[in-house]
Amino acid sequence: MQELFQQHPDHEIFASVPGAGDFLAPALLAKFGDDRARFPDPSSVQCLAGTCPLTEQSGKGRRVHFRQACDPEFRQIAQQWARASLATSSWATMYGHHVREHARSNSHAYRCLANRWLAIVWKCWQSHQAYDEAVHLQNRTRRLALRA
Repeated sequence: MQELFQQHPDHEIFASVPGAGDFLAPALLAKFGDDRARFPDPSSVQCLAGTCPLTEQSGKGRRVHFRQACDPEFRQIAQQWARASLATSSWATMYGHHVREHARSNSHAYRCLANRWLAIVWKCWQSHQAYDEAVHLQNRTRRLALRA
């Protein structure tokens, strides 16, 4: 499997993400696939992976719940990757600690982190660029400065 992964044109993108390693990087590549039109925006891949919550609105009421309809294998891969990234990415560690304060459980916190990671990797995948933590932190700082 590792040999096939090395030969894939998108190998560099998925091998570059922190915490993915020898097993999760090929699994992520398999779940994303080759067809970039399949996921036109980050929310489409996040919904398939079940990392984003489901929001129901009707009139004045609004309920947010756990997304049941998803690919459970993809959810498991994404959560394992989020957990593994905590040891290898300073941004993920910082984000994970912030989210854990508000999350209902560890699993909920990992899903939140996985949700962010999937959006980041989706952007890298769409632009055919490997992940670079320094670039990500620089872009994040710039976005935060624009909000202030």
